Amino acid sequence: MNASGLPAAAGAPTELQLGSVAAWQENTNSHFLQLDCRADDPAHFRATALVARFGDSLAAELSVPATRVIRRRVAAEHCDARYFKLFWQLQGHSRVAQGGRTGHLQPGQWSVYDTTREYQIESSERARFMVLLLPQTACPGWAPAVHALAGRALDGRGAPRIVMSALAGMLRDDARLPEDEQRTLQASVTALVECAIDTHARAHTVPAEAEGGARLQRIERWILEHLAEPGLTPERVADAFGMSRRSLYNLFLGSQRTPRAFIQDARLARAQQLMAQDAGRELALGVIAQRSGFADPAHFSRAFHARFGMAPSAWRERGARG
Repeated sequence: MNASGLPAAAGAPTELQLGSVAAWQENTNSHFLQLDCRADDPAHFRATALVARFGDSLAAELSVPATRVIRRRVAAEHCDARYFKLFWQLQGHSRVAQGGRTGHLQPGQWSVYDTTREYQIESSERARFMVLLLPQTACPGWAPAVHALAGRALDGRGAPRIVMSALAGMLRDDARLPEDEQRTLQASVTALVECAIDTHARAHTVPAEAEGGARLQRIERWILEHLAEPGLTPERVADAFGMSRRSLYNLFLGSQRTPRAFIQDARLARAQQLMAQDAGRELALGVIAQRSGFADPAHFSRAFHARFGMAPSAWRERGARG
C-alpha cells in the first residue's frame, strides 16, 4: 500500500481471484476502502477483479455473486483517504444508496457518491460493474453536485461511457503506464467526469440550489488557490466574495463541512500530497507545514495527529515503506 491508501504498484493491472467472502473482505479493505462485505450464499462465493492504480486514482472491474457492501459512518468519517467514487453497471443490476436516496442501476447506467459519507451497494447474482476512485483533492468544488446526484441511477451515454471505455482498455493492457501518462489519464478522466457530473447536476437541481452550488464551487476553488497563505480564514473568504460570515457558513451547509473545516481538511490533504511525492520525502516538516498554510509547525503536527491518528513523520515513513 502507498500513502494514499491505494495499491503501491501503479500503472499495471492486477487480477484477483476471490474464493471466499473473507478473501473478498480482505482485498476490498486493501485495494479500496474499509467496507463491510456480505454475500447471499457465502459457501459458494466466487468473484474476480481487475484492479489498477493510475496517478492518485484507482479503477477496477468486478464480477460478483449476489452481494452487499456497506460503508459505515465511523469508517467513512475516520478514514484519511477521501474520494469521489463512480460506479458503472455492466451486467446484472445493483442498488446504490446514499444520502437518503436509492438508485436502481441497470446495464448502461452509472452513479456517483462520496466515500466520506456512509453508503450501501447491493448487487444481483452474476453482476459485473466498474468502479473509479478519484481523490477529492483533484476535484475541488464537486461536493454539492455529487451530493445532489448520490443515490441516483444516471444515463451512461456520452462522457461517462468514454471514461468507462478508456478505463476498460487500461485494465486489459499488460503494459505499465509511465508516470506522466498516468497523470495525463487521470486529468483527462477527471475533466470528462466533471462535465458529466455538472450536466446531470443541472438536471436534478432546482435553479436556486444550482446557483448556490456554483458559487460554492467558486469559493472552494479560490480557497485552494490561496491555501498556502497562513492568514486564510472564513472571515477573509467572506470578504473576498462580498458576503457576510453567516452567509458563507449557510452556503457550506449542504457540503456537511464548515468553511473552517474545509480549509483545515484541504491543508492537511495538501500536506499529504507533498509528503507522498518523491521530492516531498526530503523536505523538512516545517517546510511542508508552511507550503500547506500552517504558520506553526507544532500546530500542523497536532492537527495532523488529531485527523489521522499519527504524526506527520510517521505517516510519511509509512508511505515510504509502501
